Order: sequence, then structure tokens, then C-alpha cells
Amino acid sequence: MSKVKNHCSVMPGGTILAVIVILVFLFCQSAAAEPVEGSIYTGDIQPLTMEDCARCHSTHYNWLKDNGAMHQTVACTECHEVFHAYNPLRENYAEIMPKCSSCHDTPHGSAEPVMQCLDCHANPHQPLASIPVPANLEGRCQLCHTTVAASLQAEVSKHTEQECSSCHSEKHGRIPVCSECHENHSPMAALETPDCLACHPVHTPLMISYPVTQTKEVCAGCHQQAYQLLQDHQTKHSALTCAKCHPQHGQLPECQGCHGKPHSDVIHEKFAKCADCHGIAHDISRP
Repeated sequence: MSKVKNHCSVMPGGTILAVIVILVFLFCQSAAAEPVEGSIYTGDIQPLTMEDCARCHSTHYNWLKDNGAMHQTVACTECHEVFHAYNPLRENYAEIMPKCSSCHDTPHGSAEPVMQCLDCHANPHQPLASIPVPANLEGRCQLCHTTVAASLQAEVSKHTEQECSSCHSEKHGRIPVCSECHENHSPMAALETPDCLACHPVHTPLMISYPVTQTKEVCAGCHQQAYQLLQDHQTKHSALTCAKCHPQHGQLPECQGCHGKPHSDVIHEKFAKCADCHGIAHDISRP
């Protein structure tokens, strides 16, 4: 026993390693020599699911999952009918990539600039989130937003002078609040954006319009004096909305439109203007 131990103790490390390698090789050869019974290609191939695609293309899957917009309703293979076919020697990338026009006709018109979809929708897997910041799109907004551009030019205002990105900043689709640029017209009313838009369409702000139900407090934002007179001198006029008498901005109605001729002809002939006796409409108690 002591002789065996002494013999192993002097065996070089390289010799031991060689013996191990030979034993492993012989074992593998023996296993490989065993015949395989039947073909291993017997399963029925099922179409790829989106989960199958995601195992390799997890980044694209997560883009769609988080910001896919309407593309979230489309399976990968509905767009990528040809896949795993890219060959760098053939340079066929553009050939096998799906074309936007296979699903989308001309959503923004047929002008050549708007047919370059990826100029704005840089990543089709997150088509809205990948639109560049508005400052980088300046000068091209009107290609898609034709109605807005036409309105700004047809009804010129200070808004016409502004770049789109000065209001729609930070990211595409951002809607600013009016108070970012504008102050309230008067301290009579703290106007929020919905109040402003009730009178001023944002792209045609001088085309003032409003419903007949518009509250007097909103009108007071600009017309403080008239509002205060109606409040200080309560008459039947005080109970009306401003739009009841002024259905169009700046319109000054005739008293007869509501009141007809409440006095005799003699009185109306002598006093041609109602205000000669009744003061002004916002304070009819004034002689």
C-alpha cells in the first residue's frame, strides 16, 4: 500500500490531467455510438406567438407593451410577414421590413413630405412616444395639422406670429394652459383655460364666441365696469346673462328688441333714445 501511495505522489500533474481527458473522450464516444431511435423532428410546428417573439426581441415587445398605441392591437407577424431573412451580403433589410402603407393609406395626405412616416414616427413600435420634440419639427407641423395652420393664417392674431413649439413645447401633443403666457383680464374673475376657451378659440382668438348661458363672471374678466354696475344696481337686467343681450361679441342691441314700445307714441317721439330717461342698460335706474 505504501508503494502505491509513493508512486502516485510522484506522478506529474499533467499526466493525471491527460488520463482524465482520455477517460472523458472514451465515455463520450461510447455514448455517441448508441443508436437514436426514430427522428427527433416529430412535433407539429405552431405559428409564432408574440410571447415567442418577445423571448429574443424583448426590447421591441416592451416598447409595444408600454407605448404601442394602436399598434398594441396588432400581432408581430401581421407586420413582419417575412422574418429572420436578413442577409448582410444581399443588403435586403429595406426589402423585408414592413411598409407603413400596407396598413395605413394616407392618414396625413398624399404630399411627399408626409409620406416619410419615420421622419415623425421614428419608432413604429412606439409610434406616438417616438415623435421628436416639437422644436425639431418646427416648419413641418402644418403638413399634418392643415386645419390649424389654415385657421391661424385666415384669422391673423398674435398667435399667428408664434412658432407652434412655443406653446406645444416639451413633447408632441402637449396642450398648454393659457396662463403660461396670458394674465387674467381683470381681478374680477380668476379665469382658467376652459373659461378662456369659452370665448377665445385658441387658434383664432379674436373670433370671440360664447353660449347664451355663459356666466357674467367670465365676461367680467374683460368688462369689469359693466359687470359692477349690474351688481351695484339690481334690476331685471342684473338677472340676465350678458349673452342674452349680446349674443355676438361687441353687438349693441336695440332696447326695442326686448321691450318693444312700452310707452305711448308721444313719449317715444319726444324721447327718441331710451337712455334719455333710463340711463344705460347696465344701470337703468340712473336718470
